[in-house]
Amino acid sequence: MRIEREIKALAAVIAMLAAGTLPALEKLTLDGLWDFRFEKGKSLEEVFGGDDGSGATVMPAFEANDKMTVPGCWNAMSRYFNQHGTGCYRRTFELASDATNAFLVVDGAGLRSRYWIDGREIGLSKLPWSKFEFATGPLARGTHELVAAVDSVVDNSKVKLFWNFYDFYPYGGFHHGVWLEVQTMPVELRRVIVRTRDYNTGLVELEAQFVGEGSPTNFETEVAFDGGAQHDVAFVNRRATLNVPNFKLWSPAAPNLHTVSVADPGAKHQALSTRFGIRQVGTANGRITLNGNPVYLKGVNRHESHYEFGVTTPVQLMYEDIQNLKDLGGNFIRGSHYAQCGAFLDLCDELGVLVWEESLGWGNKAKQLGDPEFCDLQEEETRLMVQNSINHPSVIVSAFLNEPDSDLPVCKKLVDRLLDTIRAEDSGHLATFACHRNLKDICHTNTDIIAYNTYPCWYSWEMDTGSSEEMRRNIRACHEEIVAYFRTHYKDDRPIIVSETGVKADYGVRDPRGKAQYTEDHQAEYERIMLEEMFAMKDIAGVAIWQFTDCKTYTRTRGARNRSYGVNTGGLYDLYRRPKLVVDEVRKLFTAKSESD
Repeated sequence: MRIEREIKALAAVIAMLAAGTLPALEKLTLDGLWDFRFEKGKSLEEVFGGDDGSGATVMPAFEANDKMTVPGCWNAMSRYFNQHGTGCYRRTFELASDATNAFLVVDGAGLRSRYWIDGREIGLSKLPWSKFEFATGPLARGTHELVAAVDSVVDNSKVKLFWNFYDFYPYGGFHHGVWLEVQTMPVELRRVIVRTRDYNTGLVELEAQFVGEGSPTNFETEVAFDGGAQHDVAFVNRRATLNVPNFKLWSPAAPNLHTVSVADPGAKHQALSTRFGIRQVGTANGRITLNGNPVYLKGVNRHESHYEFGVTTPVQLMYEDIQNLKDLGGNFIRGSHYAQCGAFLDLCDELGVLVWEESLGWGNKAKQLGDPEFCDLQEEETRLMVQNSINHPSVIVSAFLNEPDSDLPVCKKLVDRLLDTIRAEDSGHLATFACHRNLKDICHTNTDIIAYNTYPCWYSWEMDTGSSEEMRRNIRACHEEIVAYFRTHYKDDRPIIVSETGVKADYGVRDPRGKAQYTEDHQAEYERIMLEEMFAMKDIAGVAIWQFTDCKTYTRTRGARNRSYGVNTGGLYDLYRRPKLVVDEVRKLFTAKSESD
């Protein structure tokens, strides 16, 4: 199947060349070694302070004393390990011809970052982990200098989306690459969005997005699917609806992908090729549906994290994680707790993994939930997340605000605002958030699915683990009480999924006799009992185990007291992807559980 997909993609490229077409908007990668200087403990303002009168910071020259990889996390590397401050980056790039405009695209940076081209500031980002971009304005042919400053200091007077109590590590640097998309004509086709309108007939809607003033609204241009024949198609309000010939549906069992090539109506020798999958997500009778069929979510929570690479995980590691999930019999990944990078979603599309993607938030309290800047940034990053992943068929859930104080009216106001933000993009994703105020929640009124996190006999201190029988009774009673609350309070049959549950175990620590907490034996027993009980409850439509792999979190702070060696050890696999005993138990139960149950 993979070879067949690659042949189709190659055929699409050959067809474009045969027709005399070229890709729209040249992409110039900026990855590699950059000049670098690290200012330990200093913020953006302390390093690049000052104002030139226009509201933009003045870019002073800085003396580089090192090199740094882009992408790369400096505080995952030996020289700057665990150090926070501002990383100053510089490199040059060449343009072969004049550019009407260009877009500097950054696929994640932490935590705040600022950018200058030829000494002129082009943007400030306050969105950690998000993929974002800044327009550069016109650029002349020749050599240009790009300077970036990335600030990883958790100063919550300036950093609103990552707070010092978040239970994962704030890596500094560029996460997944930097590139320039160059516009050479006054108006160019930049993106085509593909929305499935009827999975039974292969009906899709194409939306053309342009850059430049005076872009066309109604036009006719050539469209081809999967490298096939080109046909003239009329776009009205930049949209056209048509059937994909010989279409195949996308699903975890058969992750079929298609391509569409749309010629730029202003320059027919240029065309934009986009990959997509035909699938529709919905809910019915207490279950999530995919292409009209119920699908049970069997999955894990996954952080983009590795002890050596930080957030900058290589594609090989991403692929290994998906291999491990598939070997477990799983079909679902909850991306915790931020937008996912394009390379990972590409793999999920190709390999057939269902994805819950969420914007950055964690345990937010009234102080944050009522802060206008926090709320505005939440809306901005959530909108960007949905826009960036809209053509990925693997993404079926768009979410936000993991474990907010959802018993508060101020939280409900923001939850409803973010639900509206997601739905305004017409992505076809289900919209929700993961709740932990499970017997007081008032915020799931308008979500598409109800999701909750709970850790009976672990974080629920009033519950003893005790014997295996006592553990089972407590786990069952906890979930039954939560489900009963949601069914009674909301009075509907929306799907309910367990978005987090599990216990921790330190890799290699064994206690086969006593099965004491933090041992692999205790984790294996707990997860087996938990899954047996979850799979037996008719109201539960899916489970995401906390968590897939161990990940780095706070170090040498108050919160580290229950985090062995600065690591959240709740993983089925450790930091280096070594399996714990629990993996065999999960594999048995995931494999036996039908996806259509």
